[in-house]
Amino acid sequence: MIDRIADGRTDLVFDYLGEGHPATSKDGHGASLIELCAYYGDVSAIKFLLTKANHCNRWGTISDSTPAPSMDTGGSASSSSRTGRT
Repeated sequence: MIDRIADGRTDLVFDYLGEGHPATSKDGHGASLIELCAYYGDVSAIKFLLTKANHCNRWGTISDSTPAPSMDTGGSASSSSRTGRT
C-alpha cells in the first residue's frame, strides 16, 4: 500500500496506519509518509501523521540529509528542495 501512497494516493495513509504500520514508515526510495503527503499537498494526512508520530526532532530538516529552505533577506523562502524544483 505504501507504493500507492507514493504514487499520490495519500488518502490511504489513514488505512495504512490503521493496519498497524508506523507513521514513520518510508517508501522504497526512502521518502517518509509525511514527505509524500507534503509533496502531494495533503494537509489532512500531514496533520494526522503529526498526531501519530513525534516529528519534533525533524523540524530543522526536510529529510535526514537535506536542510530546510532558508529565508533570504527579502523574507521569501529560497528554493532548496530535494527534487531540485523551484
